[in-house]
Amino acid sequence: MSGKESRKVSQTGNSLSVGLPKSITDSLNIKRGDEIEFEVHDNQLVLTKKRKWEEEVDAEMLDMLAETFEDHYDVFENLKDR
Repeated sequence: MSGKESRKVSQTGNSLSVGLPKSITDSLNIKRGDEIEFEVHDNQLVLTKKRKWEEEVDAEMLDMLAETFEDHYDVFENLKDR
């Protein structure tokens, strides 16, 4: 997206809301149900699409975690029953 776009602020319940322009949702691949993080820096609002945990964890990490659970199954079962 290049250039500026503007939107009016509206009221939704007790919150204020702003619709996101299609050009922004397309460029950031934002879909309904995605989470957006809000931060204020130098008096400017910064919106960031929140990454899903699946995007943060690689296959090697999941394999290591599965191996740990298998190796220590009895310990985890004992903890679960407490």
